[in-house]
Amino acid sequence: DHKPALMRAYKKTTLRDGDGDAWVEKNEFPALLHNLLYFNKCWECFDEVDTGDDRRMDLAEFKAGLAKMGLALSKDQAEEEFARIDANGGGQVLFDEFCAYVAQTACPVDGNVVTEFTTTDSRPTDDHPSQAAAVAAALQSQEEAPDTQPDIVSDGKFDGVEGEFKAVLADAAALAKMWRSLDYNGNGKVSLAEIDKWVSDQYPVL
Repeated sequence: DHKPALMRAYKKTTLRDGDGDAWVEKNEFPALLHNLLYFNKCWECFDEVDTGDDRRMDLAEFKAGLAKMGLALSKDQAEEEFARIDANGGGQVLFDEFCAYVAQTACPVDGNVVTEFTTTDSRPTDDHPSQAAAVAAALQSQEEAPDTQPDIVSDGKFDGVEGEFKAVLADAAALAKMWRSLDYNGNGKVSLAEIDKWVSDQYPVL
């Protein structure tokens, strides 16, 4: 069940890459394809670390999953890093918090770095001054302690879809054809429900 990844891909496409409405439009479709791959890779990592399968990561799971996240930390460093991710101090890291951490630390995901993020329950606003500062601070921190920078590498399960998406993105005719398969009623925009059905039917690995 990759619904959390789908939701984040949809939110970033509409609220960061798009015009801020609730629809993914044709010109936003390339961003959607990119975001579907990116957030599924993030979810794959998060889900593997979350051995309790409760869609939450606790400190013990974080410590056990350090290698999967490309981290080499001491016990004390791991506890400090976990506290940084656990923004609300609840003792559990949710996928939203994990994605924010990946963005704030400019963490490569199969070499792809994304430093913008949104939460799944709110719209971005212009009064988000902490984001740029957080990224800058994280980058400075990485310079001082490069061994603590996370690096997520997927296990290859998305390689087939990624290859197809890259080929489509490089071919305008193929991209238009794929868009028509999603926008089946031809109104030039698609909803989250339409995207969900398209992904489930066409790309179940996502």
